Amino acid sequence: MNQVFQQAYGFEAKPDKLFENFIIDSFLPYSEANKKSFASDVYICRQLVSYFRRKTIRQLTPSLIEEFKQWFLAKPIVFGPDGEKKERPRSLATVNNHLRVLSKILSLAVDAELIDSNPVFRVKKFKPNNRRLRVLSDEEEAALLAALDGNDLIQCIVIVALNTGLRRGEIFGLKWADVDFERGRLIIRKTKASKERFVPINSTVRKLLRSIPRLLTDYVFPSPKTAGRLIDIKKGFRTAVDFAKIKNLRFHDLRHTFATRLADSGTDAYTLMEIMGHADIKTTMIYVHASAEAGRSAVEKLDSNRYFSHEMVTKRKTADANLP
Repeated sequence: MNQVFQQAYGFEAKPDKLFENFIIDSFLPYSEANKKSFASDVYICRQLVSYFRRKTIRQLTPSLIEEFKQWFLAKPIVFGPDGEKKERPRSLATVNNHLRVLSKILSLAVDAELIDSNPVFRVKKFKPNNRRLRVLSDEEEAALLAALDGNDLIQCIVIVALNTGLRRGEIFGLKWADVDFERGRLIIRKTKASKERFVPINSTVRKLLRSIPRLLTDYVFPSPKTAGRLIDIKKGFRTAVDFAKIKNLRFHDLRHTFATRLADSGTDAYTLMEIMGHADIKTTMIYVHASAEAGRSAVEKLDSNRYFSHEMVTKRKTADANLP
């Protein structure tokens, strides 16, 4: 109706543009200049273009985006070497992340006056359960490191993750200038909260970092192909997890494991918050609440105090009963 109205009254129609061309010309340059997730955005854009190919910006209606949402959720993730391909369901969070990138693309289209409003705003996102807390056992850790024998790069990255709690991107971006051996800490400059923080290192990490040869690159864990920043280790990590027969494990669970072990050792919530780089103490409290060992220790202390008190009361009552 709007197009008919514009033509009837002689208004100049707004220009339209192919979705894939707008991504190349406008969104990806914006993402590279302004977002830390540029590499991830490139991957997501490939998925979006494969579905919306040859569609113009105006043709992306809420109903079409809803169809994409349902299709993408139903499409399983295929992984594993050729001849041993496996499938696993796609997570709700992954679908939502694709919708967020699509929303940003179309918000830029609104700014460019190609469309009047963002159709993604009218598409309901999923509500995933983010309270996942998968912790690696000592036996699973040993099996995983054994499966990584011969793959020094990923094995070293896993050891650092388990002993520092760093996020994958923080490890990939770690440079030798950020390693402070004298003070025993790592300087994390590009964080999720965009706030520099200092992460202490133990003797395991210190010994490992000293053993790594310093190549002609600034990065501690450079890409074997480019010697620049490492992009991904998903394939090698997943292969090792499958070989070790470990179920339901993601790389981010190594961070969960580190935090849970610190909480089990009695680390207070605010110290843990600083090390992990959480912006909200509520996030840190998940690990404190989940710390079974800390809970048992607290109960044991209470039990010993009660036993002592019970013994004192019993002795007093016995003494009173023996009075003439």
